[in-house]
Amino acid sequence: MKINTKTHRQLKIQSAVFYLLMIGLVILLAQLSLKTNSQMDWTSSQRHSLSETTTAFLKQLDKPITIQAFVSSNSEYKPVLTTLLNRYKKHQPTLTIHYIDPDFSPEIVRELNIQQQGEMVVSLGNQQKRVFDLSEQSLTNALISVSREQDKWLVFIEGHGERRPDHQANFNLSTWTSTLKQKGFKTKTLNLVEHQQIPRNTAAVIIASSEKPWLPGEIAILKDYLDTGGNLLWLTEPSDSPPLVSLAEYLGLDMIPGTVIDPNAAALGIPDPHFALVTDYANHPIGQATSSVTLFPKAVAIEPRNGQSPWQYQALLSTPTNVWSDIVPSLKAQFQEGMDTAGPLNLGYLLTSSPSGKDKQQRIVVIGDGDFLSNSFIGNAANLELGLAVVNWLTEDDNLIVIPAKTTVDKQLELDKMAALFIGLGFLVVVPSTLLIIGLSLWWYRRKQ
Repeated sequence: MKINTKTHRQLKIQSAVFYLLMIGLVILLAQLSLKTNSQMDWTSSQRHSLSETTTAFLKQLDKPITIQAFVSSNSEYKPVLTTLLNRYKKHQPTLTIHYIDPDFSPEIVRELNIQQQGEMVVSLGNQQKRVFDLSEQSLTNALISVSREQDKWLVFIEGHGERRPDHQANFNLSTWTSTLKQKGFKTKTLNLVEHQQIPRNTAAVIIASSEKPWLPGEIAILKDYLDTGGNLLWLTEPSDSPPLVSLAEYLGLDMIPGTVIDPNAAALGIPDPHFALVTDYANHPIGQATSSVTLFPKAVAIEPRNGQSPWQYQALLSTPTNVWSDIVPSLKAQFQEGMDTAGPLNLGYLLTSSPSGKDKQQRIVVIGDGDFLSNSFIGNAANLELGLAVVNWLTEDDNLIVIPAKTTVDKQLELDKMAALFIGLGFLVVVPSTLLIIGLSLWWYRRKQ
């Protein structure tokens, strides 16, 4: 090709256009990189992302919550704290986040009694919640706690051998109660012999497996509370002489005699058939919030009575068909025709009504077992999820029912000393030596050519 003056000019113009287009493309990509933030979390436990429960809560959050994060600019916690809060801000831009350097704001530190680097204060109006550790679970719990419109008081009845909400014994409920407190609930115990009425600001009364009969006056106080539209969680147990027969009559329920026997427990490696497994939940927000099987040790089945009732009943916990209620306990559980009650059975019921003169729905939950929330068994399967969902529904926090706010568990690779030694020698010695030998071999081969 012969290059003349005209061709040379055209080549210069093409070259200039090419460089201009390349510069424009670089500027465009730079602008896109500044205005676009796309992230992908490929870890098995999604440890670099917020859980689905947290993101669901943030999407429905419509309140002006402020987060004050106290951390020095040179603190090792600053990058971790910033990353965590940016994830929350990404899903809910209305969150107001202030980073405060304790070294330059001693007045605020003294006023709020800040104790450590990385501490956060979550505020909504007059409500405040402190977060001391940089975890999604703690921060989400704090956001849920301050987002509640008012204090939610849970009153635990005592004086009849009930499970204690503040005791650590396996029989008691301290683990469940502690989780409820993290969610913003307030709890107190009440002896109806010493107090002649249930406080008016009670969100729900909890009767956790009474073992002794109630006095007529105590029954009257409870019925008066229910007559005025109070909410109730009643955990009952199998018994030949139930201590609250009159309450069951008031609610229009019958406890089926015997203890529930579930042969399906063996499939999960549980040799005792007195452990009932439930996977069939009501088409209800509580059921939707319970992600897997729940475990009920020594439960009693429940059924509503025939006839008219002011309550609307909905079965919450249903067993498979091969389950039965065993009247005569024995080491080798077998169904006895004509004596035992065949399944499917219901272990829990939801009761609702609309009291006259009230603008809210009255809610009652009756479950034929209290062990599933005890310290011994609450960590099994979805027991904790069910316990939290029930309380959220009772206290009319319907938006929070499906938000247990728990963190995902990451997988870790644990190696013994010998495996770690082999891997270390492999990367530090074997691999470099192999590459060196291959390189020398190629050099020698080419030199011989």
